[in-house]
Amino acid sequence: FLQEFFVTLPCMSCARIGTSCCKNYQISLTTGDIQRISEVLGHTDFFTFEPPVLEEIEPGYDPNWLSLIMGSQGMVRVLKRTEQRNCALLTKNGCSLPYDCRPLICRLYPYTYTEQGILGIDQACPISQGKDWGPVLDQLDMPENKAKQWLALLYAEVREEIALRHGVA
Repeated sequence: FLQEFFVTLPCMSCARIGTSCCKNYQISLTTGDIQRISEVLGHTDFFTFEPPVLEEIEPGYDPNWLSLIMGSQGMVRVLKRTEQRNCALLTKNGCSLPYDCRPLICRLYPYTYTEQGILGIDQACPISQGKDWGPVLDQLDMPENKAKQWLALLYAEVREEIALRHGVA
């Protein structure tokens, strides 16, 4: 138990001061994310379409991201949020979803990336201040090799949706 507490401490420090990657962000969803989440929840009433808010779009480090996720009507598909702008799936104990069913973008955080690969760790994440964040991410079961798999799946799902929109399936 004690080891698990210290492993989650970087994430808990964000939650304690009221910041989190689950707050004040438009969490983009792929159709694969929707399928995985709806299998767990038993419904699809957890997402909506909104106009993009540039300060709230992740990943802001990929200059092509918005053009990849924005639909033909200029909207993005995102997880619903509460009036406080928190993810609707966030509870006082963290995300209500099992880790392997969370949106790919959530699983990838705090990694920064583009379609070409992993860039590093988001500067907003407390672990980015350390010299060696690899062991922390390994303990959180978020090693870079897993992140690379999630990244490949994220962009494959996004590209597949673009092809379907353009009738090139």
